[in-house]
This record gives sequence, structure tokens and C-alpha cells, in this order.
Amino acid sequence: MKIVIVGRGILGSSLYHLLRRKGHEVKVIESGERRVFPSLIHSLLLKDRDIELARMSLDFYREFSVPMKEFISITLGKVDSEILNSWERAGVEIREEHVSWLKANGIVARGGDRLVYISRLISSVPFVRGKAKIDLLKEKVYLDGKEIHADKYLVVAGPWNPCLLGVKTKSYYCWATLVASGVKELGNHFIYDYEKGFYSRPLLGLGTGIAIVGDGRAIESPPGRRIPVDENEVLDRARERLGSLHPLYTAGEFCEGTPDMRPAYGPMTDKILYAGGLDGYGAEVGPGLAKLVVEFIETGEKIKEYFLDRFTGVTDFTVGREPHEI
Repeated sequence: MKIVIVGRGILGSSLYHLLRRKGHEVKVIESGERRVFPSLIHSLLLKDRDIELARMSLDFYREFSVPMKEFISITLGKVDSEILNSWERAGVEIREEHVSWLKANGIVARGGDRLVYISRLISSVPFVRGKAKIDLLKEKVYLDGKEIHADKYLVVAGPWNPCLLGVKTKSYYCWATLVASGVKELGNHFIYDYEKGFYSRPLLGLGTGIAIVGDGRAIESPPGRRIPVDENEVLDRARERLGSLHPLYTAGEFCEGTPDMRPAYGPMTDKILYAGGLDGYGAEVGPGLAKLVVEFIETGEKIKEYFLDRFTGVTDFTVGREPHEI
């Protein structure tokens, strides 16, 4: 089958490798407008069926030799016992203990969190640079005004999906700040602080106090605009736990949110398929969702929990809490 993928992010790159392995002829179209970060969080510390998607993603990274580095994580705040049990069923080793350098009791997890060097995955995918236009009525896709012929078109352009397809999702800006701290442990631990309202993850894991701190508000906006943010919105909360933090650099990118802040996929027409709504946690669930998309293309099997038709009655919504925030 000849397949054109519109978008070369985590989802598009995963689809490219999975479909090529199945023997399909695949072409990827990419505008190059979105920044690719070197590494992102992959975590199994999610909820419900998203944990299964994260496990599928982890299997994908291992199958395709995407580099990863595992870290201990510490979760602060009350976590429902059933969620803890689901983490253990996923193979995560957890225990509650006092963490002296945080001066707090926390849930210490091993095997749950890692940095995945996602730029290595994305850079491995050949692509044609240009801007795509989708005509749903005629079931045609154009690249810089010229029609691209294929048996199937997979539109996985993240925050540009609402513009390209009119799908019921929204683009929003998500961001974080690189900080320097005197707390050296910050450089080799993940922190999920549900009491103060922030997360922290290592930049490189060198055991220094350099880390990335985030969990500011999601700002709904069309993709591509420069969005000013107040970094102290998050850092002031983090300082209550960590003490002095010196901001070095604040950056972000646009994400695509669905009405329930869960991934989605499904047909727009017989030939044009949508997949996206990675809602700020694409490194966790993107490759897993790609596996569901490939299964749907080849067998018609669909997972209703993630299928696009669940938004049929939705007219408008506000971008909510990202799913990796339990």
C-alpha cells in the first residue's frame, strides 16, 4: 500500500518505521515549523489504559533502538492506591519513604521514568519538506499546491491538525524552564510534586543541579505564534520545595489537546485518517498510538476508548489538565 504521512513528529516518525516494517511504501511530508527537543520524558506513571499505551511505546523504543536513560522518580502528594497498584502491575518498583533532600515523604519509583532521546527517532525519518493542504471532500492532499497520490493519507500534524482537518481538537502552548539549583540531586531525579504543582526532570542526568521545571498553565493559541509566559508562575511554587532556583532559559512548543485530553485516531474519509491529541505527553503514548493506527489500517480493529468518534457531540471545550498529571 502507498501511504503518505503528513507530519514528522513522534507519531509520524513512529508510523513511518512501523509501516515500513510491514512492507508499505511510505512518504513523509514535513513543514519544519515545529522545534524538535533532544529528549523528552517517557513515564509509566500514568492512569488507566494510558499505561498500556506507554508500555507499547517503551517496547517500540527498544525495538527500534531509540536511546533512553532511566532515572529514579519521586512523587509527592496523595496517590490513590489503585493507581499505585497499576504502576506495580506495569513492572514499576515503588515504595514510600522519607526523602531527606526534599524534606518530605514521597513515593520513590524505579523502572517508571526515563528520558528518551526523541530527536534520534525523528531525525532517522526521510521526508519531503513543504506545506500540506487537505481537501476532505475530494479526498486529496496537496504539497505546495501539487497533488500527492496515495492509497491512504495519515494526517498526524499535531497542533496543525485542527487547521488542516477541522478536527475537534485545539492547539495550545506548553512550556518549561531550565534552572540551576544548589540541590545536586535535582540533576538525576524526576520529581512529580502534586502538592506544590510542578514537575522537574534532569537535563542530561549528570548529577548536577541543572534541571527542567514545568507545569505552567496551558495557553490556547494557534500554532506558530510567540507566546510570552511568566516563568515565576511555576518557579515560585517549586522554590517552596527546592529553595533557590536560578532560571537559565524558558522555552516551549505547541501541543494538540482533545476534549478529554486523551489521544485519538480515526477516519475522516475512506482515504484520510487522523491521529493525534497527544496532549503534552507524546513521548509516553505516541508510538503506542501509532501501533493502534497501523492495526486499524490493516485489520479495521479499533480501540473505542481512543477512537475519534467519541467526540461526535462536542461543540466546544477548554483545554484541561494534561493526562500525565495524576
